[in-house]
Amino acid sequence: MTTLPQFYAFFRELWGRDPFPWQAMLAQLAVSGAWPEALDLPTAAGKTAVIDIAVFALAAQGDQPVTERAAPRRIWFVVDRRIVVDEAYERAQVIARKLEQAREGPLGAVADRLRAVAGTDRPLAVARLRGGVFRDDGWARVPSQPAVITSTVDQVGSRLLFRAYGPSQLAAPIYAGLAANDSLIVVDEAHCAVPFVQTLQAVRTYRGAAWAEMPARTPFAVVILSATPPAGIKAGAVFPGEQRDAALSHPILARRLGTSKLATLVEVKDHKGRQDDPLVGEAARRAADYVQSGRMRVGAMLNRVRTAEEVARTLRSRMGETADVVLLTGRIRPFERDRLVDRWKGYLRAASPEEPPRPIVLVSTQCLEVGADFSFGALVSEIASLDALRQRFGRLARMGTDEAAPATILARTNDAAAKGPDPIYGDALSATWGLLRDRAAQVSAGGDADDVVVDFGVEALNGWLSDLGDLTPYLAPTTDAPVLLPAHLDLLCQTSPPPHPEPELQLFLRGKSGGPPDVQVIWRADLSSGDPDEMWIETVALCRPFSGEMLSVPFYRLRTWLARPGSRDESSDVEGLDGEDGEGAKTTRDCRCLLWRGRDGSKVTRNPWEIGPGDVVVLPAACGIDGLGQSVPEQALGDRLLDLWEPASASVGRAAVRLHRSVLGPWLACPAVSYLVELAESPVLDRESIQDAIDAVLEYRPQSDAAPPPPPSWWLDLLQRAQRGRLDKHPAGGLVLEARESTATVRTSEPDLFADADDLTSAGSEEVSLVEHSRLVERTVARVAERCLPAELVAPLRHAAYWHDAGKLDERFQAYLRQGDELAVLAAESPIAKSLLIPTSPTRRRAIRETSGLPENFRHEMLSVRLAERHLLLAHDAVATDLILHLVASHHGHARPFAPICDDPQPPGVSGRLEDLQIELNVDERRNLPPAHRFDSGLAERFWRLTRRYGWWGLAYLDAILRLGDWYASRLAEERSTTAADRVEAAS
Repeated sequence: MTTLPQFYAFFRELWGRDPFPWQAMLAQLAVSGAWPEALDLPTAAGKTAVIDIAVFALAAQGDQPVTERAAPRRIWFVVDRRIVVDEAYERAQVIARKLEQAREGPLGAVADRLRAVAGTDRPLAVARLRGGVFRDDGWARVPSQPAVITSTVDQVGSRLLFRAYGPSQLAAPIYAGLAANDSLIVVDEAHCAVPFVQTLQAVRTYRGAAWAEMPARTPFAVVILSATPPAGIKAGAVFPGEQRDAALSHPILARRLGTSKLATLVEVKDHKGRQDDPLVGEAARRAADYVQSGRMRVGAMLNRVRTAEEVARTLRSRMGETADVVLLTGRIRPFERDRLVDRWKGYLRAASPEEPPRPIVLVSTQCLEVGADFSFGALVSEIASLDALRQRFGRLARMGTDEAAPATILARTNDAAAKGPDPIYGDALSATWGLLRDRAAQVSAGGDADDVVVDFGVEALNGWLSDLGDLTPYLAPTTDAPVLLPAHLDLLCQTSPPPHPEPELQLFLRGKSGGPPDVQVIWRADLSSGDPDEMWIETVALCRPFSGEMLSVPFYRLRTWLARPGSRDESSDVEGLDGEDGEGAKTTRDCRCLLWRGRDGSKVTRNPWEIGPGDVVVLPAACGIDGLGQSVPEQALGDRLLDLWEPASASVGRAAVRLHRSVLGPWLACPAVSYLVELAESPVLDRESIQDAIDAVLEYRPQSDAAPPPPPSWWLDLLQRAQRGRLDKHPAGGLVLEARESTATVRTSEPDLFADADDLTSAGSEEVSLVEHSRLVERTVARVAERCLPAELVAPLRHAAYWHDAGKLDERFQAYLRQGDELAVLAAESPIAKSLLIPTSPTRRRAIRETSGLPENFRHEMLSVRLAERHLLLAHDAVATDLILHLVASHHGHARPFAPICDDPQPPGVSGRLEDLQIELNVDERRNLPPAHRFDSGLAERFWRLTRRYGWWGLAYLDAILRLGDWYASRLAEERSTTAADRVEAAS
């Protein structure tokens, strides 16, 4: 293996400068395998370099067996906010890109060692859990792949506890296995996530030898980042501890930590009978004053989404064209957020910002407190708890200045007077205001009177807090998580089907008084109130959701918004905060919505109280977004400019357009577009005429100033890319065009984790024989298992991979894969595992299944188990056979612990070959076997035996390696077929 460079050399080549002393000291500890439990580092100390250090430590230990290695290969960076700018994600992307490009030097050496760990050509993968979808380049789902994953508490916590908010519940064991094995979980600002940290500590205990006969021997560590580490962590486990002065001894850090940040305290009087919020006007006035005094970058941070929106509106009205007022809240869809941040981050970034053409005022909420590398020259903040203010002031003069940076902290009279706990910060709000007033000084500001000022510079703050032994009264309220018991885990690890009742997940993530998690909301212009429910499902099945178009909203807020339009939004941008639900209250409008749970599990409902945590909710664009979220419609479709399906799809490499009247409504005045839509709506499809009409749209130019303009260039670009691709009838009229995927698109496209199992594994760009697929999956799973597991587990994984799809030999399933064409089955040379096309339409899929004779809920993997049993019992010991059979049965998420109920009274016999092995199961033998869903089938007993043997997360990890190995092999085959198709097309 390549010789490991020094950390200094690695860091210097990565960033062009030497590491801070603390970074080098922590790297030395991590390489030795001694991660501290907590890192006590100030804001602007470069904490996200923990990622660099973890990557380097993995490379340093890359030549050690996985059972002896202490450096985990998956690094989870967890931030407890609806993040606007995820600095950790961007940093990880830079690291991954530089490692991939490096061929020599320190980066090349580290990259080679990481490739050896991975067994792939990718040194490091990067992923982000966003909107309930595992958004990445595909590699982060390879279990052997070193990866950095940024996430929120709810997203990673739900996955760790087998519930995976967002994806299909069938995928939950995959994420549980990945999160709890070979993982370093870094929790930023952990004092905001005390219940989650407590749950993590319980998980660490339950992974141990006391709770399994053969526990997973993989690295697992939890590190918290916090200036106020939670109680229970010993002083010796906190870094840098007694070496703090040496760790932070650096001139750059000294400048950042020593900068004075003078905050003027202003109490805003409430007036009885006034409907407007006086704090809004004062915040806008103070921000405008900073601009007029010459500050080019001003931040305004408020406690509630509604307040931030009102301040932004007031500022725009007050300042007109003299400044740019930018609103950033957590209530914005990722696609729009990324475009908004990309537009402004060059001017607002902390290091080497560009000079803006005119002043910028960024109005935001708590979402900017953590994970944003923005810096302001002046700050206006609403009073908050001490820890929240500390974070906010970390965005003021972030890189340090020679002169004092000005700020204002505003408090309403009622908030300052402690007339009751604040819904967000509890009693800490008024207590912090009292503390600030107590520690403030009278400083002449050159105005009409002396200002009351407190210095929020890092060193100054530490100084005036030094005599306070207990800061708890001034910190945002936290509650403890309930004790996680083995009985809870026995319930949670049952994912198919989930048990009833089951533990309330949020208690373990947010504590006993924590609020609900988010739901993801999508708007579509092609959902009409007059369309039947089935048409809505067909439409979204054809144009399935992407994470970029999903708005994260507390599910109680969505319920209330749907039931009572115009209801006041008093929620914050803090994840998991409790709020009023009002369940059962009278609904005052027609609020039909689609709960998207995959093509075969979705439903349309008019009852908003059916919406639950983690749901993906699809709304017609006519519902609007006001009062629920923020929209920046630079690229959007439909009359309401709320539909983002095309740009969100294109952002992950899938160029597609809908030729649908409601979607293209704003551009129908263009005659070329109008004619194209009319052709698309014709019952007779003429591909050549469609192509001619598309060319006419692309070539259209207005002949006069009065002539209708063409559609925007971004949409014309998508139309050009998609015009010769796949063409489908839109269920509500019109067409959907989608470009044929290139090899690069196959690699980067976002997975559809709501699709049922056969969608993910049985459809491809060409037919693949059962023998070829089984052989490829066997080799792939063996390679991954060798890098992730003890040697004794590799053989069972390999055998399970070989047998996993044997049940597809059922003649009815072969007909299903061939679109119900029995003649094609008879004419085929060999059985297939991959079909050329499985239709997206649930109705069409159901018709093909019925035509093929397959009963409802038929699972080919349950037949695979029966076929494997007949050939494995004599070849393996009972323990290995148990594991092989379970992995075969569970490789699409079922059999944990039960199989779906399938009434199949007259199944046919099975006959076929799997390479050199002749497989026979006659009709009588098959009909005498107990159905897989029956209690006496053995599936449930086997699941519990193996859970006790390998542990709750150990068995899930074994499941994940087989299932993701199957996916990885399928993707490799699809890439090869796509590349071959590209060559044929180029030659022609």
